[in-house]
Amino acid sequence: MLTPLQKQKITHYFHVVLDQDRNGVLEANDFMEIGESLCLLWMYKPDTVDYTKVIERSVKSWKMFQKYFELQGGVANEEHFIEFFDNMLSKGNEHIYKSWVVHMISSIFDAFDVNNDGVISVNEYSDMFMCYHIPIKHSAKAFVKLDRDGDDFITKKELMHAVDEFFRSSDEKSPGNWLFGFWADRD
Repeated sequence: MLTPLQKQKITHYFHVVLDQDRNGVLEANDFMEIGESLCLLWMYKPDTVDYTKVIERSVKSWKMFQKYFELQGGVANEEHFIEFFDNMLSKGNEHIYKSWVVHMISSIFDAFDVNNDGVISVNEYSDMFMCYHIPIKHSAKAFVKLDRDGDDFITKKELMHAVDEFFRSSDEKSPGNWLFGFWADRD
């Protein structure tokens, strides 16, 4: 069972990161919007190979969620989204959680490691905030919290740790809580 803090962070992820049109329901269009924001950010023009690849990755991310919600017979609203994570984080579903996390980290690196050096720089991390329409004012603070070794880059290992803390930790002071910016109602 999710703790109140986990629910708060997952609700933040739902509303701030994924529900791009802010209508309270995740739909294919939300993920298309994310893909199109990426294409604008990288100046990929429609009908190019790069544009198509980005849109296809976005659609693939939507389909991972859609499959679950269709099995549950419901729409992808906040309540069902929280249920999705509650089920995924339950004992016995570790393999589902791990495969989802690997997909999420791969997606972030595919989208934002622009120079393909295997790490995310502060500028690349800020680009993620802009693309997802996360308030940019917290991106630098979030980056510093996730860059655990202080080398000015986020590695896949550091991102894995952050994702795990974001979804699993009930400690308000966990650096991973900042993965998608400021998640609490207070500053």
